[in-house]
Formats: sequence, C-alpha cells, structure tokens
Amino acid sequence: MSIKDMGQRLFRMVQDGYQRFRTAMIFDAVLFVCVGVLTYCQVYEIQDWYTEEIGCAAAAAAIGCIFAVALRVFWERRGQERHGFEALLTIVVFVFFFILVQGHDWTDPYILLKTAGSALVFASVGLYCLEPQNEGEEPVLAVFFAISKAWLVGTLLIVSLSTCLTAFDSLLFSLESRLHTTLYFLIAEFSFLFIGIQVFLASLPERGKDMETPALFRALLMRVLWPVYLILLVILYLYVAKIIYVWAIPVGMMNWFASLALLAFSVFFFCFANDARYSLLQRFLRWGLLLFLPILAVQAVAVWQRVEPYGLTVLRYTSIHCTIFGIFLLVLAFLRRSPRPAFLVLALMIAAFTLTPLNIVDVPFRTQEARLWSVLEENDMLKGGEVVENSDLLPSERDKLLSAAEYLTDHKKTVFLETPGMSEVLAKQRGKQKGAKYTEWFEFKTKNSKHIPVAGWQNAYLIGKPNVENGMLVVDKGDGTQEKFELSSYLKELLEYARTEDVTGTGKFTRELRIDVDENTCLWLQKVDLSVRNHKGGEDITAHVTGVLLKR
Repeated sequence: MSIKDMGQRLFRMVQDGYQRFRTAMIFDAVLFVCVGVLTYCQVYEIQDWYTEEIGCAAAAAAIGCIFAVALRVFWERRGQERHGFEALLTIVVFVFFFILVQGHDWTDPYILLKTAGSALVFASVGLYCLEPQNEGEEPVLAVFFAISKAWLVGTLLIVSLSTCLTAFDSLLFSLESRLHTTLYFLIAEFSFLFIGIQVFLASLPERGKDMETPALFRALLMRVLWPVYLILLVILYLYVAKIIYVWAIPVGMMNWFASLALLAFSVFFFCFANDARYSLLQRFLRWGLLLFLPILAVQAVAVWQRVEPYGLTVLRYTSIHCTIFGIFLLVLAFLRRSPRPAFLVLALMIAAFTLTPLNIVDVPFRTQEARLWSVLEENDMLKGGEVVENSDLLPSERDKLLSAAEYLTDHKKTVFLETPGMSEVLAKQRGKQKGAKYTEWFEFKTKNSKHIPVAGWQNAYLIGKPNVENGMLVVDKGDGTQEKFELSSYLKELLEYARTEDVTGTGKFTRELRIDVDENTCLWLQKVDLSVRNHKGGEDITAHVTGVLLKR
C-alpha cells in the first residue's frame, strides 16, 4: 500500500468517525482551540479575565468530549440513533462543568477530583458499553490498538511538522523567539489533541462491524510485553524469597512494583480474557489469583509498614483502592468470568472515591486529624482545651504526632494549630526528634520565582553551577571568566531563621533571597535548598541555589 493510499484510507476513516462521533469531535475541536489560545497567552505573558474563562472552557470541553463518546457507544448498544439528543445532553454537561470549575484555582484538589473523577467514570461506562467484535476478542484490545494508532499518527505528524518549521526558520525566514516557541506548542497540540483524538475515535470498534485487531499488534503484546511481564513476576518472587530469608521488608520497595504487576495483569485480562489462541496466557489468567497471593501478602505488610507509623496519604489511599480492584480482577479471572462487569465496578469505585465524602483527599485528612488528637488524648496532653507537654512521650508516639501535623500543614489544614499550646508543644517535640536525626532539610523560595527585577542593572548571568561547596558559590559568566561569592554567613542566617520560624514543621519558607554584595553587584536568588548534616564536631551546611547574578 502506497503512502497516498494510506493517507486516503486514514482520511476516509476519520470521515466515517465524524459521522459516528460528530458531537465528540466538535468538542475536541473546541478543546484544541481553547488550549491553543491558552498557549499563546502563556508564551506572550497575557493575563486577563478571559484567560481563566478559556481554561474553564477547555476543561469542560474535555469532559464533554469523553461524555459524548460514552453516550454514543451507549446508544449504539441499544440500537438507537439520537445524535440531536446526544448533542443536547453533551452541551448540558459542558455548561455544568464550566460553571463548576469557574472561579476556582486548578491547584484546588477538589476541583481536580470532580473533573478527573467524572471523566474517568464516563470513560469506564463507555468501555463497558463496547461489545466484542469477534468471537474470543475483547473490545478493550481494539481500544488499546486505537490508542497506539493515535499515538503513532500524532508522533509522526509532530515530527514532520516540526521539521518543516525548523527548515522554514533556518532556511527562509528567521522567526521571533516567542512566535517560534508558540508554533512548536501548537504543532504538538494539533498533532495529539486534535488529529490524535480524531484518529482514536475513528478507530474505536463499532457495533455490528467486523474490526479485528491486526495480528502484528497482538503479536507485539504477546512476544514483547508478555515475556517482560513474566520476568517481572520472577523478580517479585525472588524478592519474596529474599524477604523470607532475611525476615525483613525494606521500607518503600515493594508496593509500586506489585501494583505495576497487577496493572499488567489487568491489561492482559481485559485484552485476552477469552482468546483461545493463547492457551498458556489463559492458564496464567485462570490461576493468577493463586500466583499473586504471596506477592499480595508481602504488599499488604509493606503498605502497613507505612500506614501504621505515618497514616494514610493520598497516594497510599489510592494505592489501596487500586490493589482492591486488582484483587477483584484476579477473582473474576479465577472464576472464568467476563472482564466487562469490572468496568461498572471501576466506574462505581471512581465515583465513590472522587465524588463522595470517601474521596482520596478527605479520608486521609480525617485519619491524620484522628491520629493527631488520639496521640494527644492517649498521652494525657490535653488539659482544659489546651495542649500541654509530656516529657514521657514515647519516640513512636512522637513520630505519629509530628507526621500527622506535618501532613496537615503541608496541605494547608492548619486549624488545629489554633488550639492553645499546640504550636509550642509541636516545636518542642520537633526539637527532640531533630536531636536524634542525622540530617535536616530546609527549602526557601521567593514569592514570585518567575519575576526578576532587572531595572537599573546592565547584565544578568544565570547561576549555572548551583551547588554551594564549602560556603563558596561560583558563577560562570560565559566569557571565560568566573566570579566567586562567600555565602557561609548568609547560609547560617537562613538556618537560624528556619530553626526559629519552623513552627509548623514543614521546613519550607517564602521570603526575599536577595544578597547585595556591593553597589554594583547583587545575587538575586529564586530558591535555596539547605541540607544540614549533624555530627559530634558540629554541623556541615550544604546548599543548592538557583537565581541570577546582576551587575551594573
């Protein structure tokens, strides 16, 4: 097949996809336009009231696109054609989410949960509604292939267009720097957000049409990913044997690899659950539950090792849910059931843990608050509504108290600090904890790390070697010369400030980091990371800095 024929075939496929997913493709176009405008505003540093509105429209368009796809697949499953009603419902969803996210900062975890959670719920329902195209072949395999095809087309397009842009800029007409950057971003967004998604939608399996996944794609999964996955399982089993031999579990080493193994199992189960062409894989899926029992047991102990002393966090809570869903898939495979019902279970789990009080943000907060107050109550540190010191507090209880306080303050839940005596007691307990530690870390940032006031200065030099060794900072000026600055006294000043002001225990501070060396020289630092190594002879201070050297 020639390149021309491949292009024509791809164009016809996208045309057919538009007839099927016209509402979703229109909202995808809205998403691309919004992201393109935001890119232009970001590069040219345009900040106005409409930039926030465009960002809200982009988020709502993305959710509307996913909703429209799921709804179209749902109508197809019922044998109905309701393009007008589909468009109306999608517009309602778009408006609802536009209002939901309007006026909120995207760093707000609840806004992220409501948008990402809803999008994943719609996607899970859409996957449930897809029907098998051939006997023994699951529709998820076709979806996986559609994603791969969209990624390949997007990658080829971005490489081709970027090459053309570079050639134009180098050979014909030199583009202004910000315009050049904007065009590169637009090419990437056009390739993946617009063309890639269009190709993905056009490649989704359709009810009543034979769309068998290419044998080459299936062979790649079975001959490349499958052997690698078996190697990972062997390594996990050897790791379990090592744990039994030494009778100790290294902290933080097991959970991620076990979760990755469960993820890979779910991919093979969703894609090849009833495919009789791969008998060895079918036997593995059948007995996967028994094979995973030792790994799951060690993973549970590893998670408990972190949860018991440090409590639940967003990542740990999410990991527990993913493991529970993985176990559900193992049970389905053991019972030789279809994987399709798992998508409904997945949709319900996502809805519960993103859109209800059981969400992955609130539950860790509540458990950490409960840990903090339980330590205080159990150790008789609450007297008449005031927190008091307990000199007999065990180190393990102190660690629980401080870890809970640190988690809450890191996430700006600082109401507990208003309790009389709380800050003073935490500071004392933190001092005792630090006395047993070997190293302390502190982080300093300026209020606006993106702004450097250069008015009145003639030259600016980036600090390219940011490590401060023995209190000495060396700045390479780019012309073969260097300039050295002694920062020992300044670093000690920052350390004294940190130990005095670190009442919340986060070790993070925001303050001005300007050093006026003389009337013609200024170090404008944007970030300073301090590491303090304690030993019998005193302490060693090392620093990592970013910023610029300003000269008149």
